[in-house]
Amino acid sequence: MRPDDGNSMTETGEKRSLATNAVFNTFYRMLDIIFPLISSGYVARMLTPEGVGRYAAAANNVSYFVLLGSLGIQAYAIRETAKRRDDKKARDKLFSEMLVVNAVLTMAAIFIFIACLVLTGLFSSDKLLYFVCGFAVVINFINVDWYFQGTEEFKLIAIRSFVVKLLGLIAVIVFIHSPEDVYKYALISVLSGLAYHLFNIVYASRRVVVSFRDINIQPHIKSLVFLALCTVSTELYARMDITMLGIMDKDASVAYYSYAQKIVGLIIATAIAITAVFLPRLSYYFAADRAKFNKLTKFGADLMIFISFPACLGIAAVASPLITLWLGEGYGDAVNCLAVLAFMIPLKCIGDIICYQVMMCAGKESYLMISYLITMAVNFVNNLILIPGFGAFGASIASLISEILVFVLVYGAARKYQHYKFDVKNLVVTLISSAVMFGIVIGFMFIFKNEAVRLFGGAASGAAVFVLLNVLLGNGFLKYALNRLQHKE
Repeated sequence: MRPDDGNSMTETGEKRSLATNAVFNTFYRMLDIIFPLISSGYVARMLTPEGVGRYAAAANNVSYFVLLGSLGIQAYAIRETAKRRDDKKARDKLFSEMLVVNAVLTMAAIFIFIACLVLTGLFSSDKLLYFVCGFAVVINFINVDWYFQGTEEFKLIAIRSFVVKLLGLIAVIVFIHSPEDVYKYALISVLSGLAYHLFNIVYASRRVVVSFRDINIQPHIKSLVFLALCTVSTELYARMDITMLGIMDKDASVAYYSYAQKIVGLIIATAIAITAVFLPRLSYYFAADRAKFNKLTKFGADLMIFISFPACLGIAAVASPLITLWLGEGYGDAVNCLAVLAFMIPLKCIGDIICYQVMMCAGKESYLMISYLITMAVNFVNNLILIPGFGAFGASIASLISEILVFVLVYGAARKYQHYKFDVKNLVVTLISSAVMFGIVIGFMFIFKNEAVRLFGGAASGAAVFVLLNVLLGNGFLKYALNRLQHKE
């Protein structure tokens, strides 16, 4: 391969870079599945549903203040860093400016959190637990994770995550042994976040020249405000269910819902990890080469269709043995929650690439903001209606309805900025294969009674059937994807 000229990459180099980034980012997200699966299953047994519910409610409510401390910065800074990938001086200036914005917002978040903790009765039910969890707000001062995503350093992100998560898991096993250890668990979670961000800031200090001379915050304010409102509405929508369950129902319901949400969230995060690495490149292509932008967006959409539909039906089919083996017999009410929330997987995965990323590249933060605010309002009303009668299951239905709504709203607008056609045959083949797979796995559930056999046997047989049917029915995406990875298209 000829040397890079510093301003652009060859087409082959671009593909190899994206493929490598996708591998490392997927590995990073896989860590987000493996370690929490181990630690959460252990913690669920040690803390009991009530203890888990206490921690989940406190961590969820503190996350609002962490959100306040980083309003809009993550998405905006990734995009802007990617745009400046060929200009180190401009990247350094942006880095310094984002540090200032982050520091101001974090100080405001800390002040408001302390006021809520000390001067009001909002967190009076468990002040010590909220105090420990609240250190996550302070840690946000050194959150520069966006820089490494914007510069596409996904290998570094994956290595750092592995080290921190491994140490966190060891700490959980060593120190968490009874329901009274909920405070220790909260402290371990906070210290893991501190280690994560310290690693980032130390490494960034070797790569970036920070200077507060001649910085200018003004050009960033408009986009940051829109993205801040987008982030607020999205995160409030994501956390609203747990908050409202904590107020309107018992702690155990919070545990049932939060664990089901965690499983689905981990699967979505892992799937999206493959195409999340596209955002910096798509931001660059949107301005420089629309043909490549459309081609890469279509590939991402086809890939998410191929992954998300079998994942959705597969998780719904194995919900019962998965919950029982992972969390124990006391979490049976989480099964129905998981079966409902599983249908959010295609909406989230496909929507991330053809809705969110496209609108971000087009600079349409204002439309995202409006769509998310509408969705948040609808979710709030649905929770008020469904939680009193159905508890955690009602919150799950409310979330699914909201996800359908936001997908429809944003996709309708995003189509203006992407020009390609879905392959109808490949979509139909994927849907048929997924449906047959679902039937096979459900049959497995009825034939066998051992939970481990039902889970692992059902998953293996379902995956085999899905792949075989796609091959027999001639899903063209498989051939195209293999050729792309091998640079033969």
